[in-house]
Amino acid sequence: MISVIIAAKNASRYIKEAIESVQKQNVQDMEMIVVCDSCTDNTKQIAEDLGCKTIEVKFSHIGKTRNAGLKEAKGEYILYVDSDDVMEKDGILNLYNEFLKDNTVEAVFSMSHEFVSPELSDADKGKLRARQDDYFGALAGCSIIKKEVFDKIGTFDEVLKAGDIVEYQIRLQQKNIKVKKIPVVTSRRRLHNNNFGRSNKQQEYKDYITILRNKLNKK
Repeated sequence: MISVIIAAKNASRYIKEAIESVQKQNVQDMEMIVVCDSCTDNTKQIAEDLGCKTIEVKFSHIGKTRNAGLKEAKGEYILYVDSDDVMEKDGILNLYNEFLKDNTVEAVFSMSHEFVSPELSDADKGKLRARQDDYFGALAGCSIIKKEVFDKIGTFDEVLKAGDIVEYQIRLQQKNIKVKKIPVVTSRRRLHNNNFGRSNKQQEYKDYITILRNKLNKK
């Protein structure tokens, strides 16, 4: 089974599209878990109406929210999807097939493609600039990780507020987890007015400095 975990905070504007993009995948054995972090809108109701399991956490950082979903996951494989992004057709299958080709692979990473959300006003669209090239580096929608990996190297850092993905990928390297990268786009990352990375740049930079300092101290 593949457990798909979506961390959501007042995500009612886009989460329906995110969930449906997963449900349209050509994958039979799959569960979907939506973790609502202090939601005050109808995110939870939308997710439940679409058949997802939901759990609630209070005022958590993204790492803690992702970990809460992981605790509930029953699958052998874990896929995180952001509540405002869209999975590409056959994106999950393209990731999962790499495990079938080589059963020693423990995590598979793919590429992401950015797009500006089409419903925005022209003025808002003018403030956003999508990357021209597809890229590696994202976690949500662009990786499937065997659940046993989290037992080997631990779960997401619950202190970091924005840099949990970078910190986790460093641990994957340090612990010699066998990772396969495929040059295939599996997720489309939506740019809009309230992207977490855009609205929390200062915190993101602080977390990156903390991660770098911790890495240097371990050498």
